[in-house]
Amino acid sequence: MFRVEAEDLGAGVRFIVTSDDAARSYVLAGREAQDYGGLFRDLHRDFGTRLPHLDAAPDDFDETPDSWQPLLTENVSPSILVGYGDPAVLRVDDGYVLLATSNDAPDAFPILHSHDLIHWHHHGFVFPESRTPDWAARGRQVADFWAPEMARAGDEYWVAFTARQKSNALAIGLARAPSPFGPFTDNGAPLLRGQEVNTTGIPNGALSGGVIDSHIFTDADGAHYLFWKDDSNGIWPRPLAAVLRDRPGLIDRLFAHDDDRRSAAFAASVVDWANRQRPMERFFLMHNFIETVLANWARARSVLDGTEGAQAIVAAMTTPVWAQRLADDGRALIGTPRRVLENDQDWEGHLIEGPFCTLQDGRYWLFYAGNDFSSPAYGIGVAVADHPLGPYSKQGAPLLKSTRSWTAPGHASVALGLDGEPRLFFHAFHPGTGGYNSFRALLTARLSFDGGRVALI
Repeated sequence: MFRVEAEDLGAGVRFIVTSDDAARSYVLAGREAQDYGGLFRDLHRDFGTRLPHLDAAPDDFDETPDSWQPLLTENVSPSILVGYGDPAVLRVDDGYVLLATSNDAPDAFPILHSHDLIHWHHHGFVFPESRTPDWAARGRQVADFWAPEMARAGDEYWVAFTARQKSNALAIGLARAPSPFGPFTDNGAPLLRGQEVNTTGIPNGALSGGVIDSHIFTDADGAHYLFWKDDSNGIWPRPLAAVLRDRPGLIDRLFAHDDDRRSAAFAASVVDWANRQRPMERFFLMHNFIETVLANWARARSVLDGTEGAQAIVAAMTTPVWAQRLADDGRALIGTPRRVLENDQDWEGHLIEGPFCTLQDGRYWLFYAGNDFSSPAYGIGVAVADHPLGPYSKQGAPLLKSTRSWTAPGHASVALGLDGEPRLFFHAFHPGTGGYNSFRALLTARLSFDGGRVALI
């Protein structure tokens, strides 16, 4: 249905898109998520592809519950570039410490402090510019520093984090300091390494990807556990687009509506060029296709289940969360990893991520995020178990979902409030915004745990 020619302009890209009855040229001034969002808006206008969710008519969201309390709604320092995504809040002797994702910013992982959860002060970064781990990639549009989480371990403070290796694969590291404000020293090598996948089709065997969203849980007996997520959701879109390139007859079977079929056809036409780009740019190019598949999730999964040669793609649409005992010195994992959760509910779509475990009333509550992080379908779920390694039972419907005031709430952490009661901390986008390097605010809500359920109060 489409023929796509792409020309690398250095800072930007030129695409020439041709269909049976039209041809258009598009010049992207940059190569960020917002630039590709503009391309998809133009493709919708000119070729009838799927409208990106940020420009679609808003869903009939509920009003924001009174329990949601915004804490940080703008950057408190010019060196904090993208707000407070993946927030990790730790209560310390003199208040609270907040860490947040920094993406490809020069300084990695802002550290903020508050005495009262209202007034926050910036106290530098876990890894200031030029002091990032030797094994991690550096630089704008090269590095990615995601989801830091801090834990107290004896006389030290540990930070588990995700960073992109120089191979482009995502890995999980651990750094330590005598104070929550640093200086932090990395272990010298990742705790867990991922494998970079840049496939133009379906390889033999299962698809594999990076590891992200680490969380350190310390049990009542002092034992440490590391939770993390396999990033398999990041690797199925391009192999699926390659299948549709080679077998275009599948498009009508996978997708119910013409705009979705056109979006899938565009992805199939551009996938070869996408495969040669940096990891995040590949994601930007496939994001409209990901939204298209998620909008047809049950139908697409059913068709692919019965499609010869698509088993690896179907397997990559399941993203497990793992947990494993962490050595007392924080330098190695012990024993065998345990698969504790996976995406098996419709609202979760193609992934769950951002695990955070907390012990409340003698039970282990595992909060997690589900669906696409920049989509209004993103939300926070919860599961409960009698041991950190499970088995976990999910509560079912999401605990938090998008509202008229805040969209895509996600990546929770839990800490005691000033009143001694547990609170949930999470990020969300301002309405009409979203995507990589878009600002995310910090919000909080009180929690109530009762038997096998948790609620916001």
